[in-house]
Amino acid sequence: MGRMLPPYTKPHLSFHDQIQLLLARGMAISEQPKALLHLERIGYGRLAPYWEPLRQTAPHPNDPTKLIHLDPFKPGAEFRHVVDLYLFDKQLRLLFLDAVERFEVALRVDIAHTLGRRDPWAHLNAAHLDPNRAGKPARPPLQGTQHQEWRARAEKAVARSKEGRMVEFRATYSSPLPIWMAVEAWDYGTLSQLLEMAHPNDRAEIARRYGLLPNTLVSWTKTLNFIRNLCAHHGRLWNKAMVSQPLAPKVNEAVPVGHIGADMHRRTRVYGAAVIAAYLVRRLHPTTSWVARMKAHWQAFPVVPHVGIDHAGFFPTWENEAIWQ
Repeated sequence: MGRMLPPYTKPHLSFHDQIQLLLARGMAISEQPKALLHLERIGYGRLAPYWEPLRQTAPHPNDPTKLIHLDPFKPGAEFRHVVDLYLFDKQLRLLFLDAVERFEVALRVDIAHTLGRRDPWAHLNAAHLDPNRAGKPARPPLQGTQHQEWRARAEKAVARSKEGRMVEFRATYSSPLPIWMAVEAWDYGTLSQLLEMAHPNDRAEIARRYGLLPNTLVSWTKTLNFIRNLCAHHGRLWNKAMVSQPLAPKVNEAVPVGHIGADMHRRTRVYGAAVIAAYLVRRLHPTTSWVARMKAHWQAFPVVPHVGIDHAGFFPTWENEAIWQ
């Protein structure tokens, strides 16, 4: 039997009381009316992850190799630093969403065109996909195969769509929507999973357009799906651990990206995602300004005590890497 957990007893705090709590814990707040406005408009809970690096730490009582965050703040912590980090992160999310949109739109075309040439309804028939991947058992508690699970979700998205072309098609024909129409109803995650299940020849053909091996493209697509979902919910990104880490490319594959394999920290933080986004956007638009804008954004990282871009996987010579030139 598990140990009994204590009930939650912290009281509701007014915005003014939230400021008093931060002051009591050692955070300097030079302009309290402005801080009050930020708490009213952004919220204590959304700002809290940005002041976490400013909190004092101590060894975990059960594992001295790990640290726990304490309530008091480190010397020099100011509320304005928290807002600076929040605004930096907001702009970072917008930059990433720009890159992800370009890649996602192009990938829809790649998948629809390549699988559609095999069969207009290749996505609905496991015989046109990778039997090893499409035929795997679905994740519990779901029944059937991964393709059956995916198909149910994909068809539900199509049925929900109110897009004019799809409504007109359903009213005109008894056939399911062909892939080049259905693909527009799916979210990025559904698209990413179909790429992973696609026939090996189709997966390889799509990957070649990006100068990648199939497994690398699948991995990077998942990483950008994680980034997209986080950005869509306005979550903290700048020093976030990447749940879906990008695969380091093989020797002679995507050479400007190879350096992310030199240190695991580069791939477990946002640096690795920034590098693969830069590579993919440049493959799609060779003259893009996106890479320069992402580089400039990190070069303008706010000056905050106890915090640096190394927390995001960046390293002293990152600007010299070919991907950023």
